[in-house]
Amino acid sequence: MKTHVLPGWLRELLMRSVAHRHYSLVVTAIAFTATITFSFPFVAVLIPAVLLSPRRWRTLALLSGIASGCGAAVLVEIFQYLGSAFVIAHYPQLVHNEAWQLASEWLQRWGLLAILIIAGSPMPQTPALLVCALANVSTPGILVAVGIGKTVKYLFLAWATARYPARFIRYN
Repeated sequence: MKTHVLPGWLRELLMRSVAHRHYSLVVTAIAFTATITFSFPFVAVLIPAVLLSPRRWRTLALLSGIASGCGAAVLVEIFQYLGSAFVIAHYPQLVHNEAWQLASEWLQRWGLLAILIIAGSPMPQTPALLVCALANVSTPGILVAVGIGKTVKYLFLAWATARYPARFIRYN
């Protein structure tokens, strides 16, 4: 299993907030931020968050899935505001990226169902969101598709982590 190392400040934030009733909201805010910035995979936070508080696995997964959907919608709006010329000028390598090509093909063939599948899979979703933004796909549709896909993915991962913690201890 591939492991991700959490930055020290993020690990400290989880450790300090786990005893508080707002712990789920802290993890939710991290999910939203991770989606908007696409700086790290949120699963690297979800698994340790569930290991720290296994009884909250459902709440953590549901709220994180919704936050990821909201973050994806905001990201699409930002990309649409910046425009295709700006995006392509600053990220020219994405147009030739294999994930970009696959996302484009899937979006043309299946529309928002492709976003739902990509969001629920291990595939990177940012190229797909860029394609959606450049194609002017409905932002509420993105919110729903990514929200459902991520929620299903996070529910499964959180359940597996809470049910079989020994398999995920290395991840922490």
